[in-house]
Amino acid sequence: MLGDRNIRGMIEKALDRLHDDLNIKIDKKNPDRIHALEATLCTRLSYYERKDPIPEDNASKISILLGHGIRNALSNINAEYKIDSLTLDTNADMLMGEEFVVRFEIVPELPLVPHPRHLLYLNACLFALHKDEGILIYLTADGRSVEYSVTRNNRMFEEIVRRARVLSTLLKDNKVPIIEPSDLCMKCKYYSRCYSREKTKETTDLLQDIFGKLSPK
Repeated sequence: MLGDRNIRGMIEKALDRLHDDLNIKIDKKNPDRIHALEATLCTRLSYYERKDPIPEDNASKISILLGHGIRNALSNINAEYKIDSLTLDTNADMLMGEEFVVRFEIVPELPLVPHPRHLLYLNACLFALHKDEGILIYLTADGRSVEYSVTRNNRMFEEIVRRARVLSTLLKDNKVPIIEPSDLCMKCKYYSRCYSREKTKETTDLLQDIFGKLSPK
């Protein structure tokens, strides 16, 4: 407290406003409109984000603000692709020379190969913007970067459309998607809804018991 003002509360409210302003806008009430970001993430996570969301903690909000803050300073081009009654929304970060679609990803460490979900997302942007070439740029907080070129790919687009259709159908039917185990599960805020994580007590004694039985007499 500073005087009669709650400084922490004021800062958290400011973060909330920034988060709402900069975060990607998703029409969560319309199951026929799926954002490509939702389709590239775990379907279960995307479902919960619409149907029964858990609020982001401050650390997650700041991480999102860093990524979307950079995008907000760029062109941040919105585009959509219609497939029958389904609309796939995309947000590209910028166009270079009206030819290349550019997408930035903020990461703690530079990857040796691009992440599949990032490739799927950029590929969806290529289709929505009717472009053939894209550039995926990874950035770290200390300024390191690596770039990957992406060429429009029909099979990858078919996959993201399939995932979007599945999410759309499950949202309409109010059916929770199946679990999709991946490395993202470990830091997911919905982890406890998918997996039991009761901690075994007296772990040391348990290990000693196991390895004691395995050791030669």
